[in-house]
Amino acid sequence: MNILILTNSNPYINAGIVAHYLFKGLKKKGYNTKILVRDYGNYRDKDIICIEKKSDVIIAKIKKKINKIFTKYFNFKNAKRINSDYTIHNYDLTIQYYKTKDVLKKIDFKPDIILYLFPQRFLNAKNLYEINKLTEAPVFWYLMDSAALTGGCHFFWDCKGYTTGCGKCPGLDSNDENDQTAINFKYKKFYLDKTDIHIIAGTERLLQQSKESLLYKNKPIHKILLPIDSGLFKPGLKNDLREKLNLPKQKKIIFFGAGSLQSKRKGMKYLTEALKLIYDQQKDMDLFLLIAGNHFEFIKEDLLFEYKYLGVLENNTQLASAYQVSDVFVCPSIEDAGPMMINQSIMSGTPVVSFEMGVAFDLVIPKKTGYLAELRNIDDLAKGIKEILFLKEEEQQIMSMNCRKLALENLTQDVFINKFKKILTHI
Repeated sequence: MNILILTNSNPYINAGIVAHYLFKGLKKKGYNTKILVRDYGNYRDKDIICIEKKSDVIIAKIKKKINKIFTKYFNFKNAKRINSDYTIHNYDLTIQYYKTKDVLKKIDFKPDIILYLFPQRFLNAKNLYEINKLTEAPVFWYLMDSAALTGGCHFFWDCKGYTTGCGKCPGLDSNDENDQTAINFKYKKFYLDKTDIHIIAGTERLLQQSKESLLYKNKPIHKILLPIDSGLFKPGLKNDLREKLNLPKQKKIIFFGAGSLQSKRKGMKYLTEALKLIYDQQKDMDLFLLIAGNHFEFIKEDLLFEYKYLGVLENNTQLASAYQVSDVFVCPSIEDAGPMMINQSIMSGTPVVSFEMGVAFDLVIPKKTGYLAELRNIDDLAKGIKEILFLKEEEQQIMSMNCRKLALENLTQDVFINKFKKILTHI
């Protein structure tokens, strides 16, 4: 069977590694698999093919510089107002960045199955429809966030526009029921209604949202949790690693991070307030913070405990070590499809304290793998952190083993591929 994975992201870095991990797993199971990626790169595997040429990258950089200059020196009256909280990468989803026939010319086989990830500035609904019709291969859209369900946003907070057709979009500060998100939604629905497309949700929350979305009312919807490399993300010798990384052996270590520490979605203000509560209650607590991500200056002045800032961990070996040396991973996200860091922490045998959000509903089991705090409740978040940190050594070991066991049962490459194979047998 021929499987084509479509993704906009470099499959060797950041979230793009999901595509590469699935690619390796499918190949291992004997599937003839290729990745067609948007981003140009010198990919070491011949079965990873990029749409962009080197010249496209140079042109894109020049355009970006020009746009920056124009934005700085000119105030456009018709500039689009987009609220960054909603993460709208593509304002107009009717734009086709690539012609479908040109996309298919890049591959040298006829796919039987299409697996689609990361849609930003890549292939739109019309492309998917045309690919489906030209290849007769069903499309499986694996959700990394909510973009597939809406008229533009990747995270829709409390908005229910995705259930009715969008319009009056809070992400555009719009009161127009026929705004660009409504146009986008109608365009997507027109093509997706005619496409043999399946949704694969990576969490229970995304599964329920997919069922509510007007776009997929009559489409097959499945759920497979996001797989994690169990050979890389695994329990380690905590004290040995701490010594190697020059971290305190006797202190309790809390690890947290995000792509952007200033993002409202990631809820860092709730975590810093919870840490202040803990500090006020127990100033002498031997606590150490390990922090990863961009925009550290956003939270730096609010940290009362000793800490080490790791920067952006693009190296997954470094990221795995951060979980291994920590006693707990805290995820204060208040609007999230995942995040993948919860999956990674559970696989590493590190308990998680999280708000009731995203994949935490699937993986953070109170008293077994961590603590689920009431959404936006700072007191409850602080309580959860202390509960995990004050576990006796034997209880810590049991919780760590629970995490690893749950991950091996639900988050491995083999689990994903086997569940995907089961889906394929029913189409």
